[in-house]
Amino acid sequence: MSMKDDYIATMHTQIKTWDAEVDKLTAKGEQMNADARAQYAEQLKTMRANRDAAYVKLQEMQAANESAWQQMQAGVDEVWAAMKRAMTQASAQLKQ
Repeated sequence: MSMKDDYIATMHTQIKTWDAEVDKLTAKGEQMNADARAQYAEQLKTMRANRDAAYVKLQEMQAANESAWQQMQAGVDEVWAAMKRAMTQASAQLKQ
C-alpha cells in the first residue's frame, strides 16, 4: 500500500468514527432543555458541515495523482482539525 492509500484508509476510518460520534451526540442533545438543545443543534449542524467538507476533500485526494495528493494533504488536515475542534467543543458542552 502506498502512503496515499494508507492516508486515505485512515481518513475513511476517521469519518466513520465521527459519524458514530455525531449520532451519539445527537441522541444526547435530544435530552437537553429547549434552549440548550437549539444551541447544541447548531453545533451539530456545524460538525456535519465540517464532516461533509472533509469527505469532499478526501474524495478529491483519492482522485488525485500521486504527486498532487501530497499537496492536498495540508488542506485535508486543516478540515480534519476543524472537525476535531467541533467534536471536542460539543462533547465538552454535554459534560456541563
